[in-house]
Amino acid sequence: METLGFQRRTGSIARAGLLAVAGFGVLAASGSPELDVDRMTFVASRGAANELVLEAVHARFDTDAERVYLDDVHAVVDPGRSTGSFEIRCDEGELDLATNDFEARGNVRGRTDGSREFQAPWVKYDHERGLLFTNAPVLISEDAIEYRGGGFQYFVRERRFRLLGGASVVQEP
Repeated sequence: METLGFQRRTGSIARAGLLAVAGFGVLAASGSPELDVDRMTFVASRGAANELVLEAVHARFDTDAERVYLDDVHAVVDPGRSTGSFEIRCDEGELDLATNDFEARGNVRGRTDGSREFQAPWVKYDHERGLLFTNAPVLISEDAIEYRGGGFQYFVRERRFRLLGGASVVQEP
């Protein structure tokens, strides 16, 4: 199957273009407010900078709710920017098209700015606040040190982690 790519420019008419493409698929789907897409790429950008690049093996658009339900996901937030970034791989996810907020679920594995790696059952990304977080048990690895906690907050723009719910540190010799 062929890859279907969408580009969304924050605050521009590209969003209307995305919904128009989805609307065309809805008409072809006998009036259903849902659209199924295989091998989807979604790009949200501001000016010339990409803020979110999200790829999924399968996506189901709910055009009424402006939500996309994703399977087998790879997402990169603020790639190549000096203000911090992260990437995530997960079994499934959910993207809010109105806000670019993202929830990753199932076997979530991620990396921040290429240095810290994390694992959790789920994480959420609040795009407006630039905050990646979870209240689920988490493992964070950096060099030979592992941190375990009851959750975390990662402030993307400041590149700052805050471990929640108690923490333990394991350092290998």
